[in-house]
Amino acid sequence: METAIPYVSPDQDLQRRVISFLAARYLPSLRQLQVEVHQGTVTIRGCVASFYEKQVAIHSCQRVAGVRNLVDAVDVSRS
Repeated sequence: METAIPYVSPDQDLQRRVISFLAARYLPSLRQLQVEVHQGTVTIRGCVASFYEKQVAIHSCQRVAGVRNLVDAVDVSRS
């Protein structure tokens, strides 16, 4: 008996890869970012503790193969 492999759209695959790439960074706040993908355009949302963390998130997303455009909706916490 064969097991059916569920269909994963290109956007779902890209989303999974971006989330995994962010999680592999050693900054816990990047694991909390929300990632949305629509036709190769990646939107990241959430809040990080510093401008450095925001730059790491942006740079990390841009390095993932298949990202056509990146929409940065990440805020830097003022606390």
